Amino acid sequence: MVPRNTKSINLHDRASSVTGHWQPQHILNINETHSVKVATIKGEFIWHSHPDTDELFCCVSGGPFSLELNTTAKTPQEAEKPGSDEVVELKIGDVFCVAMGMQHRPVAPV
Repeated sequence: MVPRNTKSINLHDRASSVTGHWQPQHILNINETHSVKVATIKGEFIWHSHPDTDELFCCVSGGPFSLELNTTAKTPQEAEKPGSDEVVELKIGDVFCVAMGMQHRPVAPV
């Protein structure tokens, strides 16, 4: 039998403990296949996608921040040229799921 966590985790407390931007900290696993992480963000991240999984974003504190999406690009290079064709803004308490394979990048005010 796989050991399970029996204690709750406070996302706000965990987010407050992260010291560097763009350095996700692992919190827990779901179904032994998905990692839940918390990170602080500032500025623009690189265009990227996840070919095998969706990616969930949740604004726990601070904010707002944006998720720039390019719904037609297949590679980061294709997304970089025209930039985003959709932008989702997340405020505290908002969540958004980026679909598997979609080019995206988080952007937060500097």
